[in-house]
Amino acid sequence: MSDMSYPSKEETKFMNVQGGEKKVMKKILSVALSTAMAFSMFASVAFGETATTPQAKFDALAAKGVLNGYPDGQAHLEKDLTRAEFAKIVTKLFDLTEVTNKLSYKDKGYTAKNWAVPYIEAVTAANLMQGKDTVKGIFDYNGKVTVEEVAAVLFRALKLETPTTTDNSASAWAKGYAQAVINKGLVAQNTNFKSNASRSLVVETAYAVDQLGQVAMLTVTSAEATSPTSVVVTFSDKTTQTVTLTTALVAGVETTISFKHMEKDYTAKVTLLAPKVVSVTAPNAKQLVVKFNRAIDGETLVENTTSGSSLIDDVIKVTRVNSSDQLVNANNASVVLASNGTEAWITFAGNEYLKGTYTVVVNDSVKTTAGEAIPAFTNLVTVADTTAPTVASVSSVAKTTTNKVYVKLSEPVKTAGLIAYVNGSPASVSRDTYAPLDEVTLNTGATLTSGATYDVSLTNLTDFAGNVASPNPTKTSVTVTSDAAAPTIVSATAIGDKKVQIVFNKNVDFNSLVGSVRLLDPNGESKGVFQINAGTDGKTFILGSPLAALPDNGTFTGTIVFGASVRDTLGNTLGTALSQPITFTKDTVAPTVTSVTYKAGTGITIKFSEEVTYANVSGLTLITDSTGVANTDLTYTSRSNDGKSLTFFVGTAAVSGAQTLRLPAGLVTDASFAKNKSAATVLPVSGSTVSTDADRPTVISAVYQTEVATSADYVINVTATDNTELNTKVLQDVNSYTLADTALPIGSYVTLLPAGSTPTRVAQVHIPKSGINATKDYKFTVAGVVDTAGNGLENAFIATIKLGDRVSPTLSTAVVSTSDTNTLVLTFSEAVKNAQLDDLEFKLNSTVVTPASFATIGNATLADKYYVTFKDANGNVIDLNGNTVYTLTVKVKDADATTGFKNSITDDEGNKVNTGTSIQVK
Repeated sequence: MSDMSYPSKEETKFMNVQGGEKKVMKKILSVALSTAMAFSMFASVAFGETATTPQAKFDALAAKGVLNGYPDGQAHLEKDLTRAEFAKIVTKLFDLTEVTNKLSYKDKGYTAKNWAVPYIEAVTAANLMQGKDTVKGIFDYNGKVTVEEVAAVLFRALKLETPTTTDNSASAWAKGYAQAVINKGLVAQNTNFKSNASRSLVVETAYAVDQLGQVAMLTVTSAEATSPTSVVVTFSDKTTQTVTLTTALVAGVETTISFKHMEKDYTAKVTLLAPKVVSVTAPNAKQLVVKFNRAIDGETLVENTTSGSSLIDDVIKVTRVNSSDQLVNANNASVVLASNGTEAWITFAGNEYLKGTYTVVVNDSVKTTAGEAIPAFTNLVTVADTTAPTVASVSSVAKTTTNKVYVKLSEPVKTAGLIAYVNGSPASVSRDTYAPLDEVTLNTGATLTSGATYDVSLTNLTDFAGNVASPNPTKTSVTVTSDAAAPTIVSATAIGDKKVQIVFNKNVDFNSLVGSVRLLDPNGESKGVFQINAGTDGKTFILGSPLAALPDNGTFTGTIVFGASVRDTLGNTLGTALSQPITFTKDTVAPTVTSVTYKAGTGITIKFSEEVTYANVSGLTLITDSTGVANTDLTYTSRSNDGKSLTFFVGTAAVSGAQTLRLPAGLVTDASFAKNKSAATVLPVSGSTVSTDADRPTVISAVYQTEVATSADYVINVTATDNTELNTKVLQDVNSYTLADTALPIGSYVTLLPAGSTPTRVAQVHIPKSGINATKDYKFTVAGVVDTAGNGLENAFIATIKLGDRVSPTLSTAVVSTSDTNTLVLTFSEAVKNAQLDDLEFKLNSTVVTPASFATIGNATLADKYYVTFKDANGNVIDLNGNTVYTLTVKVKDADATTGFKNSITDDEGNKVNTGTSIQVK
């Protein structure tokens, strides 16, 4: 077993990790298994092969951030390693989390500005190192680390075993650790373990770990093509790697690909499936999730505007099939695309939400990143959101103080009626600009201080389906974190030759940018101030160039200068001017058409590859393919918010059938200095795109079919018709019908009679007789009838159908009353009548007896409970729990043809009781 003990004086240098934090140990165990491969990777990344010299090994480790050189650019491998430097190496080597905002030691100069603090705090939190003087709280970060101390850390991290014999120069407390690393070939036996550890020795030791053995090669568990040139590979350890191919895959053809992972060679077989919509689901009443099997071109689904990312009109149509309220307005919905481009989260705007069954149609205008059209997709989605929202996280960030708390919920919630308290004080509830519907902001009347923790209470936390969070109020807490850092630029991208998209690492105050962002030429002379436009979130801004023209060579290279007063929304300013190089290159690429859609009443909408302006050029023509008739009366009406789409009205007459759209040259120009003109283009407009079927189907009748005595079901024939074709899948869905304003009884199903020569269809709705518990007139509603174009009923069809109870009552229980042990209580499955003593047989102590009384409470003629008492030979009422009663049974007597006996017990509909039922009371 490993010896984990220390002599008292020496053990203050390193903490025993055996009882340390489980999370840290898990990391260390993982590192112990993969360290050999890790070091090999470092060298290979830097040099393409295993390094052999100390300097080459140092360079390989430095390339991965494990070691640092000195300011003069040299490794200085001859120097001794300080405790601070060693703390950083341990942190990086074992992937420990750097710790900020904490100062555990009292060394002089040990402040938040000390570069070593995050690493010293990390090894301290991981119980790998601690101060030299734990009483005074001194870490001695500038002190030297010894070889035996290095050996102790490696021993623990690599889970080595203590040898039974030792032969080394280490101190008594460290001899076992030193011998273990010697035996593994990490450190030479003749090393002076009591001496200070040089930088060279640590590098050599790290590389020696590579000789411990090779990590077992992973296996490929799956490979999925997300585009013709991109494959996501999943390995046996559940990690993934995206492999970029130089040769595009061919759809439907299985291909073997070769690639490297962790410097190992792998192969995998992959087949590029045709692009398609995989599924449409509703995680809650406010959102739809559309999954694709390939990465999609976001611009074919999402329109980016100054108010955020919204769904392009009519790309997705949501039709309710169980109500007269047919269309759900999806056009104003916000959209968030997953980072891999294969999933779109759609959140409906305003108070729009889903409840019931819907036909969701994704049209064929969505394309993959490779430009392939994704076939139209239709699916039924049933939404019955009964899950209450929960608090996912609570955060608050301040420079020093704030009055805001941000709450992230499990799903979109209403702000109306939501009551919030922070530390017992009322807080107003709002939703910040660009914030999704599953986030709310609490504005407190009190000042919240960085580093402090506060209670948060939310009452009436309600989702859009009306589910209220439980418990109500929901209580949690928040610790205000400090952010005193100035904003930084993540990216600066030229858009054409007139604009720049700037993305910061945090939300930036829009007003602080106005007038504070200048463009300098290569000589440092100002060319003017950028126009500031908001992007799709608080971190993104579009800057309009102040240049009136580009130089004759078509290229301008300059510098964007952000003034020192530019600040984030917390008030952290840049402090000093921030420069960002930028190059504008003459835009010579003409805009091209990416999609064309038609909508009755609106017209033809043409989407281009970039922002365009209508050039007022005549000649736009729509030709009907079947007749050859040309329509040139196309009137320009509007341009989309992002400037990429133009809409032309085509007249009041509906357009139908396949069409050809001819765009004249120069119909639009882009926004560049060159004002590139679009080329003449001829585009087919598919029949599905221009379909103007707005006629709704109708239900002609709902007729109850004559009852068949031997059948287990009632049958109602529903006859529906349409001008084109009915959606038979919806017609067969039991959710398209209700009985007495509730779902059909369990076991109901729908079949269709054979189709005739007309678009009229008959659906046979089967309702189990066992699901009807009373004979009466029922309200039968047909609501979910839809045609193949997605049009639903104008109004639900309602019929009155009389259905009868065909379920025979049954004697279900017979028990001695808990309040009166003289009384036997008989309970039937439903209320019955005509019950007589002759209909039941009672046996007391195995002898048939006649009860003294048999009645219902209140002498009701229709009841489900009957009360029975018995008397002994002396006329005394018998205590059924008494010592004289050993057994007691009751049976519903069968009919007897010999005597002519017929059981008279029935329910109110006349269904005769199930006979032969026998219950043993005791």
